[in-house]
Amino acid sequence: MKLKKVLFIIPDGVGIRNYLYSDVIKNLKDQAEIVFWSTLPQEAFDETFALHQVEIEYKRIVLPNENAITRLFRESATYARLVHNAKIQHNETILSNWNKSGKGIKLQILYTIAEKIGNWASKDYQRILNLEKKSRDFWDRKIIEETKSTLLELQPTSIFITHQRVASLMPICIAAKELGIKVNTAIYSWDNLPKARMAVLADNYFVWSKYMKNEMQEYYPEVKEENVIVTGTPQFEFYLDNNRILSRDDFAKRYNLDENKKWICFSGDDVLTSPFDAGYLNDVAEAIDQIPESERPQLIFRRCPVDFSNRYNIVLEKFKNSITIIDPMWVSSATNWGSVFPKVADVDLLVTICFHCDMVINLGSTMALDFSIFNKPCFYLNYDPVQASTWTVRKIYEFQHFRSMNGFEAVGWLNSKNEITEKIKKALEYPITIGKDKRPWVEKIVNHPLENSSKLIAEKILQ
Repeated sequence: MKLKKVLFIIPDGVGIRNYLYSDVIKNLKDQAEIVFWSTLPQEAFDETFALHQVEIEYKRIVLPNENAITRLFRESATYARLVHNAKIQHNETILSNWNKSGKGIKLQILYTIAEKIGNWASKDYQRILNLEKKSRDFWDRKIIEETKSTLLELQPTSIFITHQRVASLMPICIAAKELGIKVNTAIYSWDNLPKARMAVLADNYFVWSKYMKNEMQEYYPEVKEENVIVTGTPQFEFYLDNNRILSRDDFAKRYNLDENKKWICFSGDDVLTSPFDAGYLNDVAEAIDQIPESERPQLIFRRCPVDFSNRYNIVLEKFKNSITIIDPMWVSSATNWGSVFPKVADVDLLVTICFHCDMVINLGSTMALDFSIFNKPCFYLNYDPVQASTWTVRKIYEFQHFRSMNGFEAVGWLNSKNEITEKIKKALEYPITIGKDKRPWVEKIVNHPLENSSKLIAEKILQ
């Protein structure tokens, strides 16, 4: 029997971690030839090849730039969706996802025009769909035809795009549609759908949960219900594999931790989400120092894998004897999030941190979900460490995806610097009282049982 051929489109390193290091490839490799196209260098996939002991064809691709008309229609549709979504949800924070700052004069003009068109289009949903169609129609036909020729030569039976956010992948989607090749994509994260970040056109959309499927039907009603498939997300399967967990003794020796103490993880955010994250780290470290030595936990700092800033340096130097730095094992060839990729060892490292630490502290990150898998509490920071005219934490927790917490005590809240010490002490002594609804919350966000995600995705890719 002739094997099927599956083409993976991998625009960044998160796709490597979530899909290539998981069991998706394992579930495909005996039933299909596998091809990778990516903007990342081949070295980014060396560990994938070794991990799965499979021969995979690889091609590095350069994504085309949109022409001005295509981009204008796409950005207009994006703004229209944001206005539309903000109205239907009665949530103005959705509009904060429209970011036109720091760009040249030509793009500023484009964005200004896009806002005007988008405001007009937001009043009629069909107008939004028409703008998106026009953005596709104005892609350079030469690019589309070249892509079709490449696909005809390759002859994949299906395509899997590891997330939906990269607009320059649209020519591949258009070419595949014209050739009758099925395109599947996965929604990147639990917060993406309200943000109007559906930049690719697919036949099927893989989502984390029934909750996300309902969101998809709310924000993208033109997508048929049967084409929104609840698969879960493989990134949480890793926590079910005990072989990934380094023993407490070995972990302590490797990172110079005291295994007789309790450990707390401070998980850093990206600069845009939490520009004053170093202030939070300072406050947490100071609060822990107020706990008597005999009870004092050790603080582990794990920065966001795509944060290349030096903003923590002063705090880390100040607390060099009390903060243990455990950096993510990601490789970078440039200073932007799309150019970095994880090592397999980082998957094991993160699982180990979540398993052995007694809690995680951060500002609104997905790490709350990761720790919930082990029934460990999370504290969300909920005060402004400095007063800034352009940023406040109050806006962060008004984001649409946090409404998934309505009705749940999913996390604990650190509402001021002064209460950090006592709340940490309480969480260490009575962890079950912090975020007592963490498990039902994570079950709402991520399809259960967790171990089925890779298998479901592989099955749907092969169909």
